[in-house]
Amino acid sequence: MVAGSGFRSDTWSGATLDCLSRLTIVIPTIGRPEFLRRQVEYWKDSPVKVVILDGSNIKASDLDLPPNFTHLRSLDGFCARLLSAIGAVETEFVALLADDEFFLKSGLVNAINRMDSDDEVIGCVGRCLYFFVDQGRFLASHAYRDWKPFPSTARFPVNRLDLDLPPNKTHMAMYGVYRREKWVSMIRAAYSVQFSCGYVYERLLNLQRSILGRTEIIESLLWMRSKENPSIVNTEVRRTGGHDFVTWATSPEFNHEVCRYKGIALDLLRDSGFNDADAAGYLDRFFNGGVFRQKSKEQLANKSLKRKLGLILLRYSPRSLRLFCKRHVPARYLRFTGWEGHDLSKVISSLRDQGTHFNEPELWDIARLSLSLHERRGHGQLD
Repeated sequence: MVAGSGFRSDTWSGATLDCLSRLTIVIPTIGRPEFLRRQVEYWKDSPVKVVILDGSNIKASDLDLPPNFTHLRSLDGFCARLLSAIGAVETEFVALLADDEFFLKSGLVNAINRMDSDDEVIGCVGRCLYFFVDQGRFLASHAYRDWKPFPSTARFPVNRLDLDLPPNKTHMAMYGVYRREKWVSMIRAAYSVQFSCGYVYERLLNLQRSILGRTEIIESLLWMRSKENPSIVNTEVRRTGGHDFVTWATSPEFNHEVCRYKGIALDLLRDSGFNDADAAGYLDRFFNGGVFRQKSKEQLANKSLKRKLGLILLRYSPRSLRLFCKRHVPARYLRFTGWEGHDLSKVISSLRDQGTHFNEPELWDIARLSLSLHERRGHGQLD
C-alpha cells in the first residue's frame, strides 16, 4: 500500500513547518560553493537544522551561514565525512541530500507526520521530480513512478528482504527521511569501509534499511533530483574507468575488496537473527543477484539503438536544437535523449491529476532559485 498524507496544496501555512525543528538535513559537498549558497537561501528561514559535510578548502566564513547551519570540513575522504555527521545529528529525524538538490518542506512535514502516526515505520520516501535549467527555462519531469512499496504486512526482515532483493526490487532508500537511530545504523553499515567503486554504498544502505524496518512511499512530493550537474566522480567516489559495479564485482583486481564487502553484508544478515544457511542465501541474492541484474540492465541499454542515438544527439547537438526539441517534440520521443523536460505549470497540473500532495509556491521558489543561479553562472558572476 502507498501511504498518503493529510497535506493538500491549498492548506499550507508557515505554522505547519514547526515540526521541522525535529529534523536535520545532512548535505555532503565538494567544490560547488554556488550550490551550497543556493541551499543556504532555501533553508535559512526554516526551523530545519542543516549539516554541511565539506570535502573542499572552503571556509564557513566564505558561505555566510545562518544559525541553523553547521559546517564540518574534512579532507579525510567521503566515507569519513559521512560518518562524522553521526555526532553532529541530535534531532529525532534525519535525511541525506545532495548539494544541488532540494527537499520540499511540505513533503518533509508529511514524512514526519506519517512516522509520528506509526511507530513501525522507520522512514519515508516520497514522490520525486527531475529538474534542470536550459536556455533560461526551468524544466521538470516525473521520476521513479515505478517504485514499489513495502506492504503493511512486511513486518519482519524476511518479508522485506524477499521483496527488495533480486529478482525483486522496492524503492530507493538513500534520499528518505528516517528516525535518527535507524539512519545512524544504515550509515555505519554502508560507509564504514571505503571501496574502489562508488556504486556499492547505496546497495548496503538498501540492505540494512530492509533489515531494520519498513519504509513507506508517501503520496507527497518530497525530492527534487537535479540534472544540472554530472555525478561527482573523483578518487573518493569512483564510478568510471573500470570502477563500475559489474567490473568491480567480477575483476580479480578487486577480489579482496569484494570479500570485505560480502563479509559486511553477511554480518548484517547474521546480526539480524538469520542462521548461517539463510544468511548465505540472502547474501547470494544480494551480491550475485545484484551483479546479474546490473549486467542485464546494461546489456539491454547497450542493445538499444535509440539510447545510443540519444546519447550522441545529447552530446553533440547544438543547444538551439535541444531547445527546439524540448518545446515541440512529444515527450515520449525524448525519453531516450535525456532532453525530456516540461514547463513547471504542466508538471504541477500532472501532479494534481495523480493525486500527489504538494505546495505550489515551494515549487516556484525552487524554480526561482535555480534560474537565478544559472543566470549568474552564465554571466560569470559566481566566485
